[in-house]
Amino acid sequence: MTKLDKISFIGCGNMASAIIHGLLANGLTAENILASNRGHEKLKSIKDSTGIQITTDNIKAANFSDILIFAVKPQILPQVCQQLAAIDLSGKLIISVAAGITTDKIKQLLNQDLAIVRAMPNTPATISEAATGLYANSKTSTAQKTQATKIFDAIGLTRWVEKESLIDVITAIAGSSPAYIFLFIQSMVDQAVAQGLDPITARKLATQAVLGASKLAQNQLDQSLNSLQKAVTSPGGTTAAAIDSFEQNDFSNIIKKAVTAAIARGKELGEQA
Repeated sequence: MTKLDKISFIGCGNMASAIIHGLLANGLTAENILASNRGHEKLKSIKDSTGIQITTDNIKAANFSDILIFAVKPQILPQVCQQLAAIDLSGKLIISVAAGITTDKIKQLLNQDLAIVRAMPNTPATISEAATGLYANSKTSTAQKTQATKIFDAIGLTRWVEKESLIDVITAIAGSSPAYIFLFIQSMVDQAVAQGLDPITARKLATQAVLGASKLAQNQLDQSLNSLQKAVTSPGGTTAAAIDSFEQNDFSNIIKKAVTAAIARGKELGEQA
C-alpha cells in the first residue's frame, strides 16, 4: 500500500491487530504504524508479530500520526477522547470503529472540529474477508476518504454511506452478523451430529455450504436472493420441506427482529456515551 500517512491505533485488540496485519500485507511499513494500549501483554504480542512501534501513552500515539484510529469499546471511547482533548489534533483524520458513537459526539468529546470517519468492520477482518461500512463527516476531505478506503480495503470489502444513521444498520447486518451466522451453522452442525454425522465433517460441509452460497449470491447480483433460493428448492423436495419449516416458525421475522434489536442497541450505545 502506498501514499498512506503515519497511522496510530488506540486500542490493540483483535480488530486493531487485523487492520495492522492487513496494512503491512499491503505495503505500509512497520515504522509508520504505532499502537497504544493500557495492557503491556497485547502490545508485546503485536510488536513481536509485526515489528510496529508501541506505547502506553495515548497522547504520544496521537502526536505520532496523521491518521488516528480509535479501536476501543464504545464504553472506553469517551475516556480516550477526554484525554486527547487537551492536545491539538487539527489536520489529522480520526477514524472510530466504536459502535454507536456518532461523529458529532466524538467531536464534542474531543472539543475540536475535526475530520472524523466512522468505520464498522467485522471479525472476518482477521482473514482479510471483512465487510466494512464507512461514513465521513463534512470536515473530511476527499483525500482523507480515499485514505480511509485504503485502510479498510486492506482487510476486505468496503462501502460508504451518506447518512450516518445507516452505520447502525451496517453494524447489524455486517458488524454483528458473523455471530448470527455462527449460531445458524452451529444449529445445523448439532442436528447433523445428532443424526450420526461426525462433528468435523458436519462443520466442514456446513461452513463450505454457507461460503459457497455467499459467493454465489455475490457473483450473481443480477439475480434476486429469492430467485437463488427457488433455484435450490424443488417442489416437494428436501429443501422445500426445510423452507416450509422455516416459514412455519416465522424465520424471516425472527431475523428481522434480531437486526432491529441490534440497530436499537447501537443507538443506545451512542446515547450512553
